[in-house]
Amino acid sequence: MQLLIYTPKVTPRIKYTFNFIFREILHCDFEFTSVAADFSTSHLPKISYTDIPLRDELFFTCSSFLTKHNIEPITIKETLFGDQKVPFPVENGALPFDIFAASFYFLSRYEEYLPFEADEHQRYPATQSLQYKLDVLKIPVIDSWALLLKNILLKKFPTLTFRKRKFEFIPTIDVDRAYHFRSSGILKNTVRFFKAALKLNTEKIANLISTGLGQDDPFDTYEYLADIHAQYNLRAIFFFLLAKQGHEEFDQNIDPEDEVFKNLISNVSQIAQIGLHPSYASTTETKKISEELVRLQEIAQKRIDTSRQHFLKLSFPQTYLQLIKAGINHDYSMGYASQIGFRAGTCTSFFWYDLQLEKQTHLKIHPFAVMDVTLQQYLKLNPLEAISKIEELILSVKLVDGTFCSLWHNESLSETGKWKGWKTVYDEMLKNSLN
Repeated sequence: MQLLIYTPKVTPRIKYTFNFIFREILHCDFEFTSVAADFSTSHLPKISYTDIPLRDELFFTCSSFLTKHNIEPITIKETLFGDQKVPFPVENGALPFDIFAASFYFLSRYEEYLPFEADEHQRYPATQSLQYKLDVLKIPVIDSWALLLKNILLKKFPTLTFRKRKFEFIPTIDVDRAYHFRSSGILKNTVRFFKAALKLNTEKIANLISTGLGQDDPFDTYEYLADIHAQYNLRAIFFFLLAKQGHEEFDQNIDPEDEVFKNLISNVSQIAQIGLHPSYASTTETKKISEELVRLQEIAQKRIDTSRQHFLKLSFPQTYLQLIKAGINHDYSMGYASQIGFRAGTCTSFFWYDLQLEKQTHLKIHPFAVMDVTLQQYLKLNPLEAISKIEELILSVKLVDGTFCSLWHNESLSETGKWKGWKTVYDEMLKNSLN
């Protein structure tokens, strides 16, 4: 049965937020009306979203946030709802906060359009986010609120129908450096050899020698990934960095014209989905996105419309406008480097809302919950601690029947250097996600 929603004016923000919560998360059909008389005489299950109720209907108080159409600093108050801090407090409604305004604030990344103090890579810091301050970053809070809303509606309207969704796991792999020593050339590897010798790094010396003798490169973890993904019946997504002449410090990939590298991309594309990993330099030299995308498509011999930003460099709205212009339809950059959790407050894919134009775009955003580098480098966790944190994240997503997306790198499965012991973390993550 369909739900009828009364609101005096269906603004673009209201339409976008209600579509996401009811259709994408709850799978509940609904329609809007702005005619009070039609709403009052309707026999459908119905709710109102306005400043005062019309009669005795199920009423959700509307704050002014979703009726606006500008970007400006706003003072966000908070209140307690159970043991959780929530934003946009309201009075007299079915909930003590405006669940729709709060959801839109997180989804649209409104706060990232405002002035902020960037980190060393000009990224928005997780610690400045409202979710971090409210201590809800590590849970898909919008999905949790949506289920709360569902329970309130079912209590009032037992005949209202919701289609149940299923938990899903999507493993994604960023290939920043396809190989450690292979395809680096004699000169570069000779320099590495002498540097390792000076530091008495016997492990690196041994890897250099074995690779030179034709044995597997330490970063060549692709067969392992193919096997374990097949074991769990998972289709992964690999994002390849194809910087030609970029930022040498951060774009340390193999030359895209290298035949070994091209063969790798071609082979991986046969068993997994592949996407572009736009270079660090592409954020300032925007033409590089299109150039790198064309290069990847020529190698893979197929159209590619999926990407993830290198170093997760997102700048609103510029980055997403550039991706759209290049022909990208799916982006997997929505997450933080320094913290685990849900940057947009959800584990559900959503269409990007352009706040400057006040409209939904066709660019679909796929949020991820955890990255290997976050656990090891930023949070300084050991493998056992990392496994525990991942278990908590997976459980939070399973509780809302959402999608758990992980971000790993081929090199972090190499069992060398700082990544010794981390292959077990990946093994356990796959095992826990499917139990």
